[in-house]
Amino acid sequence: MTKQGLVGVLAAFVVAVGVLWGVILANDWTPELGLDLQGGVSLNLEPAPGQEIDDEVLDQTVEVLRERIDALGVAEPDIARQGETVRVEIPGAADQQEAEEVVQETAILQVRPVLEEIPPGAPDYEDVGPSCDELDAQRAEGPPPDDEEVVLCQGEQVAEAPLDAEGEIEDPADEEVPPDQRSKFRLGRVVVDGGALDGARAQVDQTTGQWATALEFDAEGEGIFREFTGELACEQGDTRRIGIVLDGVVENAPPVAQEVECGQGIADGGQISTAGEDEARDLELVLRTGALPIQLELETSQQISPTLGTESLQAGLLAGAIGLALVGVYLVTLYRGIGLAAVMELLVFGLLVLGAITVLGQTIGYTLTLAGVAGVIVSIGIAADSSIIYRERYRDEIRRGRTIRTAAETAFSRAFRTNLTGNTVSFIGAVVLWFFAVGPVQGFAFALGLSTLIDTVLFGTFTRSVFGLVANNRKLARSPWVGLRADTFISQPVVATADRGKS
Repeated sequence: MTKQGLVGVLAAFVVAVGVLWGVILANDWTPELGLDLQGGVSLNLEPAPGQEIDDEVLDQTVEVLRERIDALGVAEPDIARQGETVRVEIPGAADQQEAEEVVQETAILQVRPVLEEIPPGAPDYEDVGPSCDELDAQRAEGPPPDDEEVVLCQGEQVAEAPLDAEGEIEDPADEEVPPDQRSKFRLGRVVVDGGALDGARAQVDQTTGQWATALEFDAEGEGIFREFTGELACEQGDTRRIGIVLDGVVENAPPVAQEVECGQGIADGGQISTAGEDEARDLELVLRTGALPIQLELETSQQISPTLGTESLQAGLLAGAIGLALVGVYLVTLYRGIGLAAVMELLVFGLLVLGAITVLGQTIGYTLTLAGVAGVIVSIGIAADSSIIYRERYRDEIRRGRTIRTAAETAFSRAFRTNLTGNTVSFIGAVVLWFFAVGPVQGFAFALGLSTLIDTVLFGTFTRSVFGLVANNRKLARSPWVGLRADTFISQPVVATADRGKS
């Protein structure tokens, strides 16, 4: 390639790298770090016993969990199946309990008419249905049947105040109910379920001043709810109340307000009282993203400390820096000035890898894990090997009697074929590893494959241009400090030739 061609390739490469890092710096992007580098929560969930499980149900469960965690604003959570176990890793999650509640909430919503409330201490309390402890145990088997009357227990909070014409609770009568004082409710068949839910909204009740999650039904559900509450408005006592059931627990049972006329009904779907803002927003999230098709039980839960993640990242970066420094010393010692150029190539390689990881993290959600850092460190050796192959090929050409300029061009052609062959094998290995591995090994394979592609592009552009321009500069080429002349080689076999060229 001519000198002008080399300058053009180098200029285009520099512009491309400048644009890449310009975008990164302008948007203040940073790499997305995985669980082992920034800390977070790791959960293993398994289906509760007694449920019908198949691949379709498990795949749907994974998708619902992914939507929920995405709604939390978590960057690239790792959610995957391992047999019937679902592994959930949430990088950056600081609240382990909240993470457990969000992923375990089945979120099956039912609206039923209240037929009777049996408070603790009532003469027939023990005789009506199972105990609350038994009912809690039955929840793992699935939601209560839609088309039957059921007996369920209240949750931690139940609204006793009436709903007005707008569906709001009239006065602040909510309070936490001790576990041993939970009322039982005899409820009618399901009138509206979560399938008619159009949305949910965490809000502060303007009357009570407490946080709640308001229910919003679609057009069909709204019509059914209006007709249902219109019928309840004709009743008195317990039968005027709306039972809002979530996962087999009566979360609210507000009566329709007295000013609502018989047959008039309420358009809004009411609301579920909560213990505070966090609970209201979590409930909004699980209702908006839909119900889980199965009940999940927590098998293991682990909080990964951010400090441990930071230490892991620092250790990985230190290992990479030490490796790069040792390779640099070796290259400069062996090749002098062109060895220093090889060190510069490695630094540019590092910039490109870091830039690519950062952009992929912001665009497709790629997260860098400790295994990925290991893949990048291994790739430093691949990049260094490419530089060494080029320089050794160049020395071979000089020993054959070629001029510096011709030797540089011929050496590149031969070294590039070798580089391309070796990198192709490495890339295929990384792809195979990616498809057949799981978890951290996939992170290693992705980082290795990405780095291999970058090395190939770097070798064909930056490495070739820098080496070629040095070889085309007569003053630099003749300098003993650059290391292009045969008499500067550390190892120099005697080659008998009649046509040894001069630079």
